[in-house]
Amino acid sequence: MSADPHIVDLTRGTSRSQDAPEAPLAEARGGSGARIDWFPTSIWRFNVAGYEALNEKLMHFITAERQRDPAGMRGRSSVMGWHSTEQLHRRLEMQDFVAVLHDNVAEVVRWLRIDTSQVSLELATCWAMVNGKGASGTVHCHPNSYLSGVYYVNTTQETGNIFFQDPRPAANMVVCPVTEFTPWTVRQISYQPASGGMLIFPSWLYHGVEPNLSETPRVSLSFNFRLQWTTGASSG
Repeated sequence: MSADPHIVDLTRGTSRSQDAPEAPLAEARGGSGARIDWFPTSIWRFNVAGYEALNEKLMHFITAERQRDPAGMRGRSSVMGWHSTEQLHRRLEMQDFVAVLHDNVAEVVRWLRIDTSQVSLELATCWAMVNGKGASGTVHCHPNSYLSGVYYVNTTQETGNIFFQDPRPAANMVVCPVTEFTPWTVRQISYQPASGGMLIFPSWLYHGVEPNLSETPRVSLSFNFRLQWTTGASSG
């Protein structure tokens, strides 16, 4: 279980407490005008307390899975890496991790003001990724899901950052020179993960993984949540 988790909007570098905020419109004033931010893209970051013991168990489990199924799944975003099957969350060895995951997703659900009388979020898929030296991940998104994310079991500064691309295609029509990049002008964000950290983001957000430049394997768990409509509710 994560102790005092924080929701963090990585594009702003600010944290929000566990209690869901009111999320007013972000407005900045300067000179005679005012800027209102209407379509931000938020990514949530969590740090799992006591992750060392959890990660030790997960490493043992993932290593055993890789030995049992050395080929893994093909045709995914991984380049030269190992991709497990996608139903690991159903395994008994994963239940401590699944409990942490559900707690963190519940916090995101509260922040997004999702109407839980009409819809819930179901953990649909969960898989392990192991990137050895030179392995990376192509740019991709997660179709047919609502929230996706990744938990880091084993990473260092050299094992490869995750990066996210600006989801607004029109923003790249004209590239304007700037004196420095800000969250409103940068077109790609590179984030260095740490063991015990978790990111949750909209499934439509394109992302990839930089190459592992070290001898240390980069080990992570990825997951997808999909919408589960209650009886009588409609998505249309």
